Amino acid sequence: MLAVGFLLLTSPASRAQEPQDTQAHDPHSPTNRPPRVISVSAKDFAFEPAIIHMKVNEKIEIDVTAGGDALGVRVSPFPDGAKANTPPGLSFQFGEDCYKIRKGEMTPILIEATEPGTYSLTCCKGCGGKHKGMVGRIIVDPMP
Repeated sequence: MLAVGFLLLTSPASRAQEPQDTQAHDPHSPTNRPPRVISVSAKDFAFEPAIIHMKVNEKIEIDVTAGGDALGVRVSPFPDGAKANTPPGLSFQFGEDCYKIRKGEMTPILIEATEPGTYSLTCCKGCGGKHKGMVGRIIVDPMP
């Protein structure tokens, strides 16, 4: 009787259900993506578009593609000019500090805005002489 129970637990039918359960929790699966996805190109020391608008309580996905060299992208969770002890106004699905992006590849960044403000999008990997000038902005508008 015990052997039958073991066979049922390890049968191909029970294993076939595992990927479905995993996919249901995969934040990048089409069913879990936010309604708004923004493609961002990172090349020639610039982000395009350089400014992204979103609203408080909105969730978006930014799909960043490195057109030139590999680079890193950091989105500050704190608004520009925030004082000490200011709570973060952006949260991230994966909580990365620096998203690594390989040349020609796309990396999704899932963001939720909780506080209005302007947040910096920067390159966090030395990618050349104009690296420090590679800046974009996420502007979170208050609810109307």
